[in-house]
Amino acid sequence: MTRRLFRSLRLKLAILVATVVVAIAAAAAAAAWTFIVADRHVGELASAQRRLEHLSTISSRVGDYALIALQTTQSRELQSDRLSLPRKRVQEVFARLDEELAREVARRGDEAGSTLIAARSRVFAFMRARFEFLDRQTLQAIRDARAGEGDAPERVKTALDAFASGFSPALGQAIEEERSDAREAEQAMAELGDRLTPYAILSLLIAALVAWGLYRTIAGPVLKHISQVAIAAGDIARGRTGVRLDVRGHDELSLLMTRFNRMAQSLSRREAQLLAAQLRLQEAVDTRTAELRRANERLSDIDQARRRFFTDVSHELRTPLTVILGEADVTLRGRPDTADLKSALSTIRTRARALHRRVEDLLRVARSESGQLELEFAPVSLVEIAESVVESVSGVARSRGVSVAVDQAGPEPVVEADADWLRQVLEGLVANALRHTREGGTIGLRIGGEGGRAFLSVADDGEGIAETDLPHVFERFYRGKAASDGDTGFGIGLALAKWVVERHGGAIGVESRTAATGEKPGTTVTIRLPAHAPRLAIGAQ
Repeated sequence: MTRRLFRSLRLKLAILVATVVVAIAAAAAAAAWTFIVADRHVGELASAQRRLEHLSTISSRVGDYALIALQTTQSRELQSDRLSLPRKRVQEVFARLDEELAREVARRGDEAGSTLIAARSRVFAFMRARFEFLDRQTLQAIRDARAGEGDAPERVKTALDAFASGFSPALGQAIEEERSDAREAEQAMAELGDRLTPYAILSLLIAALVAWGLYRTIAGPVLKHISQVAIAAGDIARGRTGVRLDVRGHDELSLLMTRFNRMAQSLSRREAQLLAAQLRLQEAVDTRTAELRRANERLSDIDQARRRFFTDVSHELRTPLTVILGEADVTLRGRPDTADLKSALSTIRTRARALHRRVEDLLRVARSESGQLELEFAPVSLVEIAESVVESVSGVARSRGVSVAVDQAGPEPVVEADADWLRQVLEGLVANALRHTREGGTIGLRIGGEGGRAFLSVADDGEGIAETDLPHVFERFYRGKAASDGDTGFGIGLALAKWVVERHGGAIGVESRTAATGEKPGTTVTIRLPAHAPRLAIGAQ
């Protein structure tokens, strides 16, 4: 029964804790006793040192009093109040010395110590009485000198000699007694250290032996088993579920290690099942993820195409409406004849048909699966498109006092393009030029071809585009300085033009100058498209 009880881990830990508690209590008691004794000796030494300091201060301040007393009696004024401060300083030191003696009596508490301190207090009282007698003699000498009786300096010197004959031996005796107390306190502390050193060494040896024995019998085996469990737990955390512990013993920790082995075996079986299930799940997830990715890509492309198309077309619907409203306003401001009304109605009809085409495009794109705008390519004359644009904006140009002209360089260029969208792009460029050209300005449309490519440029003599804005003019929704100049655009006209031109396989660029550059201001936008190559009819007669 006893052997089985000693195998219990709880009993071992209880023995270990009890031993530690007893050792700590014994060490605490020894330390407390040492601190009490040392504190008593240190207090005695500190008190003796403070009394020595007070005695030294009394000697210095009594000397100051004597010097000032001689100076006062030798002066003509004979001012007795000059002695007030030195007298007060001497009395303060005596008061502090009495307080120190009272604290020492209270600290010692024993009869022998109290008797010793009482004997010293009589010496201090004698010194104070001698000083007070000297003070009275000095004050009396000053009063008699004021009344013309006696020689004050001589009387003070005599009083000082008499004072020194009794005060100096008493002061020396008090200093020597305090030094003797300080030496005794130091010697007592040294003896205490000599007595405690062997006991301290012996206690350390005993503590080391007990600690070593407890570690070998209790703590060592327990820590070893705990370390094995910790290492095995770390291996299992890293996925090594095949690890097992070597169980030895019959205590609670051994039982824990046995259960740990069972847990590891169960985890190993479940890990194999989870790996198989994970492989099947991963295959299914990969398949579904690939399908979702392809579907998302298609949806993203369709959504992006729809948003871009609706934004661009919504912007471009403004141009026909602007021309229609401009024609109506110009015609209504004057007194139009039949020819003017017919011309205005013709322009309005043409713009309304273009607006109808844009609406049809919106409906067609909304019903399509891809959301892409389908362009209708056919051979188109750039000169015809430019002239139709000039004709459509002529009314607005006249109302603003701006002239618009077409300049053809070389043969008439023909390109493969969607005529409506190309006309829409050119109208947008001319509309931009009209907004930024002042009254009396000119807008030039230059058309030509070179190296198998055709070009069409729109140049104005407006205020120009700032150099910092040029790299961004084709960015969607970028407005630059125009936003602060009252421009009501949304910053998508040039972006739409770039998109349409690139869909035609061409390129668009802009050059601009401002008055700040020292040159004539103005902006030129150039569109370059592949020239139309006529197809040969094989076998034609």
